[in-house]
Amino acid sequence: MFKTSSSDSDNETAVFALIIGIDEYLATDHLPPLQGAVNDAEEFREFLCDSREKRGLHVPASNIVFLRNRDATRETILESFRSHFLNNPHIPDHGNTTMIMFYAGHGSRVETKKTVIDKMVEGICPVDEGTTDSFGRYVHAIPDYILGWLLRELAEKKGSNITVIFDSCHSGGTGRAFGRARAAASPSAYIPPALDSYLWEDKSDVVPSDDMWDSSATTHVLLAACEKGETAREICFNEGAIRGRFTKSLVEELRKVDLENTTYAELLDRLPSWSGQTPHCGGSRKTCQVFGGNYPTTVRLALPLTPPHPEDLAKLQYPRPILHIQMGTVEGVVPGTEFSAFDGDNQILCTLVALFVQSNQSFLATKNTDDAVIPLGSWAVVPPNFPYAADLFPTDHVLFQSNRYRSSLVQATSPAKAGIIVRGNGDDIDIERLTSTYLEYRRTTRFSLAASGGPSRLPAVMDSIAFFNYLLERRHGSSPIAGVSVEMYRLKGELPNREPDRGFGDNGNLIRNHEAQLPPERGVKFGVKICNASSLNLFPYLFYFNPEMYTVQVRVDFPRACISLISECFDEMWYSPPSNVKAPLKGAGGEVTIGMGAEPAFMFQLPAGMSLSFGVLKLFVSTHILDLDWIQQDMQMSPFNGAFDPRGMNRAKAVRALEHQETWDAFKVTLVMAAVGEVA
Repeated sequence: MFKTSSSDSDNETAVFALIIGIDEYLATDHLPPLQGAVNDAEEFREFLCDSREKRGLHVPASNIVFLRNRDATRETILESFRSHFLNNPHIPDHGNTTMIMFYAGHGSRVETKKTVIDKMVEGICPVDEGTTDSFGRYVHAIPDYILGWLLRELAEKKGSNITVIFDSCHSGGTGRAFGRARAAASPSAYIPPALDSYLWEDKSDVVPSDDMWDSSATTHVLLAACEKGETAREICFNEGAIRGRFTKSLVEELRKVDLENTTYAELLDRLPSWSGQTPHCGGSRKTCQVFGGNYPTTVRLALPLTPPHPEDLAKLQYPRPILHIQMGTVEGVVPGTEFSAFDGDNQILCTLVALFVQSNQSFLATKNTDDAVIPLGSWAVVPPNFPYAADLFPTDHVLFQSNRYRSSLVQATSPAKAGIIVRGNGDDIDIERLTSTYLEYRRTTRFSLAASGGPSRLPAVMDSIAFFNYLLERRHGSSPIAGVSVEMYRLKGELPNREPDRGFGDNGNLIRNHEAQLPPERGVKFGVKICNASSLNLFPYLFYFNPEMYTVQVRVDFPRACISLISECFDEMWYSPPSNVKAPLKGAGGEVTIGMGAEPAFMFQLPAGMSLSFGVLKLFVSTHILDLDWIQQDMQMSPFNGAFDPRGMNRAKAVRALEHQETWDAFKVTLVMAAVGEVA
C-alpha cells in the first residue's frame, strides 16, 4: 500500500518546446552529414516528455514541435517559432510560461553588412541551406541577429522565461580530429540586408538584435555546446550510439539534479569541458531556477510506517525505536537514505534515516535522538531527488559510515547511460571509461584485482575512480575567469639559462586547442607558463592527472615508471604558491613560469611497451589561497595499490574548498605522446 504526495498540476502545460535535429543536409558539399544530431533531439524530447518519476519534465506531446531532417527547412523553422511561441493562444501574454528552443546540427559563419569588425556573424544551418526554394531563391543560414530579434519580440510579448540550447558550433577547428565537428565546411553565403526584413516591418525599432551570446541578455538564457571559436563535436559512445557530447552530458545532469533547487549556472558547473570545447551559459537569468520551475514537482512516493516483525527486531538489536517500510534496494534505497515522516493529518513530524536495507524492505529510525515518537498511521515520504537506482556497493550499516568507506556509485539503467563499465577478465578487471575525455585517447585500462587487495577492494577502487573523474572535469562554468591560459614550451639551453625553443609549435607554444602533442624523444625538456590577461590577481595551482593509475600529483618523482607519461621534475613541485605571499599571478599580463631558467624542467617518455599514452595538466586559479593538498594522490594513493585506504580521503573537504570560493576557475590541458608512426 502506498500513496503519492500532492503535486502542482497547474504547471503541467506550462512548458512549450521547439526541438530541431538535423543530420541529413541537402547541400552535402557545404554541410557534410552528421550522425548524432537527431539522436540528441530525440533524447531531449524524451527528457521533456518523461514523467517526474523518471526524472523528466512531464511535458505533454502537444506542447512540443519536433523538426527533424527534411522537416527543418528555413521557412519551417522560422514559421514554427512564430506559430508555436509568438502566436500560440495557449501561451498567455506577459506570463511566465517556459519556452525552450533546442537545436542540434551544423552552425556556420555568415557574411553580412552588419556593423561588426569582420562582417561575419554566427548562424544555424537549416536542412535546405545552400539550395534554392520553389521560387528559385537561394536558401540562407539563419543568422544570430535574426534569432536575437525573434527572442526579443517573444520576450516582450510572452515573457522572458526562454531557454535556448544549441549543440552546434561555428568553426570546424584545426585541432586533433576526434569526432565530427558540427560546423559547416565553409562560411555560409552572404546575407542581403533585406532578408527577413518582414520580421520588423511596421515596428518602431528596426535595428535587429544580435545579443544571442550576450552574458547580460535579458530575453533568454543560452546554453551552448561551446564558446565562440571552439568546436562542438559528436562522438561514438557505448553500443555504437553517436551523440553530441554536450547534449549527452546535459540531459544526464538534467535527470540527476534536483531541478526545483538548481539554477542554470549550477547546472552548467556540473558539465565537463573537453579539449577545444567549453560549454557556455549566457544571459542575465542564468542564476534563476532551470526552466523557471514550470513543471510538476516530483511526485513523492509515500509508504506506511509499520512496526518491524519481532524476529527482525531481535536480529537487528538496535538500541532505538525502529520502523519498517516495504521498499528496499530494488527501488533504490541505500543505508543513509533520508525520508520525511508525516502523520495521518499530513503534518511533518521529523526526518527518518534508513539503517538496514534489504532487497524489498528497509528499517528506519529517527535521524535525531530527541525526535518525537512516530504515531501509528504515519507515512514515510521519499526525498524529492530520490534516484530510484540502487547503490552498487551499499554499506552494511549506517552506524559505520563515520569511519567506513561509503560508495557513491549507482548502477546505470543501460550500458548506453553508463559512465564506467567494469568487466572481469580472469584475474584482471577491465575498466571502460565512457566520458569523452577518455574516449578521445585511451578508452580502457586494466588492473589486477588480486594486486589491488582482492574483490573486497572493488568498491573503494571504483569510488576513487569516480572521484578522480569528478576532479578531472571540475570547472566553474557559470562564472569563468576569462583571460587565463596555460602555455607549454620545448626548452633549449642548459641550466641556469633554459628558455623556450621558438622553432616548435606556435612561436614555441606547443598547446593548441587545449592539447599538446609531445615528441617521443628521450631527454627533451619542457617548461610551463601560466598567463593572466584578466584584471584579477590570482593564486595558481598546477597538478598532473594520471588517467592510467588515477593519481593526482603536485610533483612527480623519477623514475616511477607506473605513470602513463613519465615526468621528471627533479623532485620539485609543478606549482603551488607559498601561503605567505601575495597572489603571484598578477592581473593584466602577469605570468608565472615553471621549469624555465634556473628551475628544474619537466621530461616525459612513453612507458615500456606502450605506443600511445596521455596525461592531463589541471590548473586551478582563485582570488584567495586554497587548501588543495587533498587533491594529491601519489602512487601510494592509487586505488590500484593494495595498501590504499580511502578512509583518509576527506571528500567533503574536497568539495567545500572550491564550492565556498566565489571567484575561481579551472583549466585542463591534455598531453599526448605517440610512438613514431602512431597516429595520436
